[in-house]
Amino acid sequence: MLGRLSLIALVALVLAACSQAPAAPPTEVPAAEAPAAEAPTEAPAASNLRKVTLAMSYIPNVQFAPYYVAAAKGYFAEAGLEVSFDYNFENDVVQRVAGWPESQVEFATASGTSTLLARQQGIPVITVMTLYQEFPIVFFAKAATGLKSADDLRGQTVGIPGNFGESLYGLLALRYANNLDESAFTVQEIGFTQAQAVLEDQVPVAIGYAMNEPVILREQGEEVDVLRVADVYNLAANGIIVSERLVAEEPELVRSFITASVRGLRDTLDNPDEAFELSLSFIPEATLGDPTLQRQVLQETLPYWYSEKTTSEGLGYSDAELWRATEQFMRDAGLLAGSVDVDAALTNEFIK
Repeated sequence: MLGRLSLIALVALVLAACSQAPAAPPTEVPAAEAPAAEAPTEAPAASNLRKVTLAMSYIPNVQFAPYYVAAAKGYFAEAGLEVSFDYNFENDVVQRVAGWPESQVEFATASGTSTLLARQQGIPVITVMTLYQEFPIVFFAKAATGLKSADDLRGQTVGIPGNFGESLYGLLALRYANNLDESAFTVQEIGFTQAQAVLEDQVPVAIGYAMNEPVILREQGEEVDVLRVADVYNLAANGIIVSERLVAEEPELVRSFITASVRGLRDTLDNPDEAFELSLSFIPEATLGDPTLQRQVLQETLPYWYSEKTTSEGLGYSDAELWRATEQFMRDAGLLAGSVDVDAALTNEFIK
C-alpha cells in the first residue's frame, strides 16, 4: 500500500528533512570528538581554483554551517576549489548531481533515504559523507501531555506536516519499531505549523525536527517533552552525495571537497560561536529570522553530527549497518519496491 509513496517522498523529502535542524539539550563537544581548528594556510590564487557547485536541499540556513565555515576559513580554496552554494529542493538536487557533468552540479546535500530511493529508480548517486549521524525527526508535546515513550502516543492525535518526506518516515519507523498499527493513534495533517499547533493545543503531539519546533517552544517559555525517532529506530540521514561517474572519473576532486568539508565540520563542533558568526555572511537577514533562536538551533544540532562511530572512524562516517537497517525498514514499509545494494550506495573512501 505504501509503495506509491516512494516518488512522493523523493519529491518532497527536503521540505520535511532539511528545513530545520535536530534536537537535544545544548551539548559541548568533547575534545576527542572535535579536534581543534587548523589554521588555514595560504590559498591558491582565485584564478587557479576549480569552480564546483554544492546543491543545497533547502534555503540558506545554519544547518549548513560546516560548509559555510569551510568556505569562510579558506579550506575549500586550499583544496583548490571555489564552491558555489545553490539552494533547491532535494528531488531536484538528486537529479542534478546525477546528471554531472552536463548538469554542472558536482555535489549535493541529501538524506540516506533519498539515496536509497534514487538508486532503486536507477539514478546513480552515492553518499560520500554523512553529516547527520542520527535521524533528526522527533515527536514533541507540552510537558503536561506526558510524552515519555511510544506507548504514550496511544489514543493521542499527532500532527504531521503531510504524508511525505522525513516526517512520514519518522512516523512509520516509530510504528515499525513498536508494532503499532494505524489504530494506535490518530494522525492529522497540519502543514508546517507544528510548533504553533502544539502551543495552541490544536494537537497534543506533533512531528518535527529536534532542533527546530521544540527549540521554538522552549524559547517561548514552554516546557517540552521530546521522543526522538533516533532512539526508537535510527535511519540514515543527511550528507553529501555525488554521481558514480564523478567518483570514477575525478576521485581526487571528491576527496578534496570532502576533506575541506570535514575540516569545516570539525571547526563548527569545536567553536560553534565562531561558526555561527561565519555563517551569518552566507544567510540573508530576511532568511535568518531571530539570531538568538538560530544560534540555539545550531547548538542543538551539534550532537547529531557526531557519534561513537565518528570518534573511531572519523567525522563524516557513513554507517553501513545503519543503512542496512534503513533499507530493511523501507522495504518492509513499502517505501522501496525491492532490495537496494547498500554497499554500492555509500562509501567512506573519502573521509579517511
